Amino acid sequence: MKPLPALVALFVSTCYGAHALAGDESAEHNPAYALAGALTLESVRVVDGGVKKGSRELANLDLTLALDTEAAGWWANGEWFVYVLGNAGKNPSDYTGDVQGISNIATNEAIKVYEFWYQHYFMDDHVKVLFGLHDYNSTFYSLDAAGLFTHPSFGIGPDTSQVGPSIFSTTATALHLTLESETQYFLAAIYDGIPGDPNNPRGTHIQFNSGDGLFGAMEWGWTPAAGDKIALGAWQHSAEVESVVTGNLIDSNSGVYLIAEKNINDIAAVFLQLGRADDQFNQLEYYAGTGITFTDFWRKGDGLGIAVAQARNGDPYLAANTELQRAETAWELTYYSPLVDYLNAQASVYYIQHPAMDKTLDDALAIGARLFIEF
Repeated sequence: MKPLPALVALFVSTCYGAHALAGDESAEHNPAYALAGALTLESVRVVDGGVKKGSRELANLDLTLALDTEAAGWWANGEWFVYVLGNAGKNPSDYTGDVQGISNIATNEAIKVYEFWYQHYFMDDHVKVLFGLHDYNSTFYSLDAAGLFTHPSFGIGPDTSQVGPSIFSTTATALHLTLESETQYFLAAIYDGIPGDPNNPRGTHIQFNSGDGLFGAMEWGWTPAAGDKIALGAWQHSAEVESVVTGNLIDSNSGVYLIAEKNINDIAAVFLQLGRADDQFNQLEYYAGTGITFTDFWRKGDGLGIAVAQARNGDPYLAANTELQRAETAWELTYYSPLVDYLNAQASVYYIQHPAMDKTLDDALAIGARLFIEF
């Protein structure tokens, strides 16, 4: 594999060349490529309860490049996409002690090619086939109405994320199918069962080891109107891993989930997440999340929301860990606002009840602040 700077330079130079091939008039109306970048800076401070008081600072860099093969003058109905991800800082959950996490950009310090895939469109874009490094959560288990929140569970439920699928911040090679009509869609995909190299979180690693197995997923959704959606999904994991319940090696794990969102009016929307994982192999058997958001609440482009996420231990795990409580519940109250061009800010208050289900920990109260810089 080429070193990261060389890979990015090659892809950028290719796109600039392709852009020129499309001709000035075509490029003006339908550019061959779209290049975007964003830097998120965050500070989270635990002010009461949890493991200890204190603050953690984090940074997240996103660089993306999308290339339309038809606009580039190559071939019709194709799209290339590359996404470079960089992260720095330490996890504030070390202070809150929670099991669900508190920041959705907390991860190992690294810079890597996060996604790199090609997608081809068929039948007037009603059928799409994708192959390459792909984020499962970019299409599966995803709700627009929950996107305002910074707590990880509102991005993807911990019932699924606990098994380590191809999600932030390490992805796996995938073959992904999308079928779409005006009001329905169906997703099906298979991923390498162990993303990256678990022993080396830095950089990009593509490995196909004998015990990796596969992570297979399906999701059907109904979208009767813009902003309205209900979807049912399921996953199966065949990687050979150690069960957190029994300590034995397993190679058959599964789960299901239901997600929904609804626009109440022009400014308000609600969402719901329900998930279940096999309690014989997983710590968390059930997950439920819900919330409400308001857009253009005080000023144009802002967002206000409150949401709650509860993760529940399964009976077999509790039987083996009698010192734990049944559930952890996390609340988030958040406000997002544009400041000036390319600069936005967000403030959140988190309240974690029974962090990590640990009876010795007091409920945790934390505050977070973010700056978003787009370029």
